Amino acid sequence: MNAGSICICAPYDITAMSLLINKPKIKPPPRIGELIDLFKVLAASKPGEDETAVYRGHIEPVNLLKPSIFRKNEYRKDERSILRELIAIQPNEFRDDKSSFEQLVRMQHYGMPTRLLDFTYNPLVGLYFAAQDDTKDGEFLQLTTTKKDIKYFDSDTVSCISNLSNLQGRERDKIRKMTSDNILKSSTEGLRLLHFIAAEKPYFQSKIILDDLSKIVAVRPKQTNRRIIAQQGGFFLFGLKTSLADDNDFGIRIKRVPVPARNKHAIRRELDQININGSTLFPEIESAAKYILSKIPMADDAVLDFS
Repeated sequence: MNAGSICICAPYDITAMSLLINKPKIKPPPRIGELIDLFKVLAASKPGEDETAVYRGHIEPVNLLKPSIFRKNEYRKDERSILRELIAIQPNEFRDDKSSFEQLVRMQHYGMPTRLLDFTYNPLVGLYFAAQDDTKDGEFLQLTTTKKDIKYFDSDTVSCISNLSNLQGRERDKIRKMTSDNILKSSTEGLRLLHFIAAEKPYFQSKIILDDLSKIVAVRPKQTNRRIIAQQGGFFLFGLKTSLADDNDFGIRIKRVPVPARNKHAIRRELDQININGSTLFPEIESAAKYILSKIPMADDAVLDFS
């Protein structure tokens, strides 16, 4: 500053400075980078006393939740053929199944496309599935519904929705366009659906409510499948609606939490320490063998022994 020059300084804005100093810290959105983060997420989103939370894990985020049968138009159109063809080829596998829902569960077990979307009651299992594939950011989902809306495997509503899989695609499309509450009064499609329901439930009253067929319901299956037992699993059963959005009308509240790709390996290691791994969640011998081999460190210069 030159001699004799005058410095004119603006007065401090006390209010602005105070706001800057005392500015509230904005919490970053939750993410799961280690196991303790999962428990923080669960603590912050506890279900109410009349609610139940279930969980899913995605290798990468998806906008709409869809069962596998609705992810391809070809599957959706040929749902009936897929079900009947598998039963025709492997009848012994289905001989103990008493309902269409049980058949769908078995198909899901073997990787066939169905109108079921699986979930787990154990958040650790949901996190395990979200932590697969280290090249993609994953997603952990908590889905909360009311306890009274959860159906059991032998529910009449479950029978009605499950047997939609026995109809042809054009028949389901006609039912979608109906306005009569009791579809048996106005359609041959409704009578065909009743035929399949009555085959597994002879006592079923001759009334099918259109609103029931449009539902997405959480179902507790029979604990007869080793994988269902190991994964503490259940299913969302989809009726005439083919997808579940976050802002849905089914009373299912969805919370999504990112699982960064860079943290997935460490998360799997933590889960393995509490016995959540491929061997325990997939109790078939092939999965156990794969898990055992994955634990063996392989040196780059390993010598193969062909003796």
